[in-house]
Amino acid sequence: MFEEQHICVTSPNSSIAGTKPSLAEIASYPSIIASPSRPNFKGSIDDWFKSFDLTRNVVVSAPCFSIVPMYLETTDSIAFLPSRAVSSELVKIELLQLPAPFDVIAAWHPRYNKNPLHKWVVSKLVVE
Repeated sequence: MFEEQHICVTSPNSSIAGTKPSLAEIASYPSIIASPSRPNFKGSIDDWFKSFDLTRNVVVSAPCFSIVPMYLETTDSIAFLPSRAVSSELVKIELLQLPAPFDVIAAWHPRYNKNPLHKWVVSKLVVE
């Protein structure tokens, strides 16, 4: 459907906001991840950090992207979120390097191909 990019964000009240940290410093900060499919402390960008011999300091696994800003507001932490999931109240932390972009796709089981609701939703997703 489209290409997306993870960006690093924090609360405007955070001690991290307005700084220009190194990637090693970013890895050491307390980090919140969104893990909608299952609760775990591994995120999709952990391999990216690993390529720099760094391990993130993940302290909270949130069940959905929409709750991450609340965690950021009440803790002095950071999060890597897809750019389209970032709310306006968060502060972007500028990094010299970013994780590779990723494709957002829509997939479904063929048994739903004739379902009227499914057909309608797919028709709304079609990009021309």
